[in-house]
Amino acid sequence: MQRSLLSALTLSLGLCACGPELNPPRPPPAHGQLAPGGVWVAYNLGCEVGCDEIKRGDRILAVDGRPVSSGAEIDQIDLARNAPLKLQVAKYGGNEIREVTIVARPNELLPPIAAAPPMFTVGADALDRAPDWARSKLFGHAIPAIRFYRADEPRGFVTGRELYGRAALLVIWELPPMIEERRNSLAVLPAVYAQMQEFSDELAAAGVDTYFVTDFRAEPAFRDTVREHADPGPNGFIPIFQLYSSPNNGNTVGLEGSAADIREAMFDYLAAPVVVIFDRRGIVRFHTRGFPAGAKDTLSVAIDFALHSLTDAPAPRALASIDSGAQ
Repeated sequence: MQRSLLSALTLSLGLCACGPELNPPRPPPAHGQLAPGGVWVAYNLGCEVGCDEIKRGDRILAVDGRPVSSGAEIDQIDLARNAPLKLQVAKYGGNEIREVTIVARPNELLPPIAAAPPMFTVGADALDRAPDWARSKLFGHAIPAIRFYRADEPRGFVTGRELYGRAALLVIWELPPMIEERRNSLAVLPAVYAQMQEFSDELAAAGVDTYFVTDFRAEPAFRDTVREHADPGPNGFIPIFQLYSSPNNGNTVGLEGSAADIREAMFDYLAAPVVVIFDRRGIVRFHTRGFPAGAKDTLSVAIDFALHSLTDAPAPRALASIDSGAQ
């Protein structure tokens, strides 16, 4: 029993110690940088053997000689079977391809997620569907540490790990520091919420949850103002949340380490608010700062993307060609 606890502690410390080296900062990949496909490593939790040779941004091309092109295939293969698996890995930022043998067991250190895989992954072709202007800093990451509080009844907190397993569209509304920009931001807010409300039932039917989050207190009078143009429909208004994230806080958790708080990667008060889309496998597939195509069109593209582009499979030709000129 004592040896078992010691082994678990050693593994835990080992995974924590090697985290930063396994997941170095990577610029969001642009179109063309994800060729020739494979499976993008969004975050590496580490494992017993071999994971230290794979970094965030590398691509897994094959497992035991079987070519792979989606994170779903990686899940099917099950890297955490506690047996040697030979991975063909394309290293980030170059043409080097390396063979890496790993041995991994399910990771139990991310409660409430049971038996997490050693790496969170997504098909490179699927990741490449996002428009160029929706590839801000979080793009291609696993869900960072995040926590927000439901201002509507029933009250309660939601963390990044609780978003795992179901897709999510988040609009996180921070206010610019300048008074005029702040007024303009507040003026457009009810229309954005109304647009989210209009499509919330369709998104829910497609397995995508909708979250409207502020980085300031969402008092009742404020919530009423936000909803003044929205039709609640048969299922009522979508909830309004307040952002409660704080770095290195034990209650602020995601798939990435606790130091990777969403505030550190998300906010740029000169380009606010933020639109983020997570897929069911916990990967950030869409991240804008501000509304690059205008509020209505940016959100329209985000909603369409969440409805039609989150499957982890090779990209349809029409979606692969989206660029910053497509509205």
